[in-house]
Amino acid sequence: MLGTVLAVALAAAAQASPPAPAAPLQTSPAVNPFAVQFDLPSAITGRTYRIYVSRPLGPTPKAGWPVVYVLDADVTFASLSAQMVMRTAGGDGGALLVGVAYPNAMATLTLRTRDLTPSQPSADAQAIGELKPKPEDFGGGEAFHRFMIEELRPRIAAAYPVDPADQTLMGYSLGGLFTLGVLFHHPEAYRTYVAGSPSIWWNSREVLAGEAGFAAAVRAGKVAPRILITSDAWEQDPAPQALPPAGPKRDAQLKELASARMVDNARDLAGRLAALPGRDGYRVRYVLFPEETHNTGIPAASNRGLVFALTP
Repeated sequence: MLGTVLAVALAAAAQASPPAPAAPLQTSPAVNPFAVQFDLPSAITGRTYRIYVSRPLGPTPKAGWPVVYVLDADVTFASLSAQMVMRTAGGDGGALLVGVAYPNAMATLTLRTRDLTPSQPSADAQAIGELKPKPEDFGGGEAFHRFMIEELRPRIAAAYPVDPADQTLMGYSLGGLFTLGVLFHHPEAYRTYVAGSPSIWWNSREVLAGEAGFAAAVRAGKVAPRILITSDAWEQDPAPQALPPAGPKRDAQLKELASARMVDNARDLAGRLAALPGRDGYRVRYVLFPEETHNTGIPAASNRGLVFALTP
């Protein structure tokens, strides 16, 4: 009986007129329901930045909210703001999340290279990153740091109740390089530093020139930041499925990955920093994410960084 009814229904459907084409979708730009945004011109860098802010649920702590500043926010901010909402909805402590990006998101890859690098790219940096050096496109890291400290941070503090003693800087790749540069040269600027897959290879590991001075300050008890450094297993020793097909392109990628030593550089640095005898509060942790490439590891590093920043 069921078979007969089904056969009749299928026959009727076959003879029916095809459905009318659907009307074109009326779309609009997506909006993050957990955040607000504003544009902030900088007198220091001469650029305008798109700033995203997500305020946690729940009552404001007596000391004000901790603040987590996130670089490359067009890529990282949406998932982090959702994670923050879920965290605080569950009763855990949260933080004010501040993302730094650019009004022209499509130009981010070019704009970020100036803000996040300490210097012009040397020959080895050009070889690894396939960069085309232009003086105006690199070497603005110190000015960008000043923008965040002297222009952005006061605007955030004036608009929201924040805890000035509990601030985090989080960056990935060149953002991780920038984060390490601030850590070594301005360790008092933030309480917590999250350097995801930092591009330590830049200019023959130039950033490490500041390590000795930082280490001396830690040993002397002058600074005691909290530091998380991460890397992704497949950004140095990739599985076949994470590589192009066999041929010149694969060979070139393997050569570049071997030269960058993303995992070794990050792990070795974390090990040296963790071995420093620091005062109470000084903490260093290293995390390696398995089966992640330099691109796919961004969400893992960002989410782990948020947990680290908000864990006492």
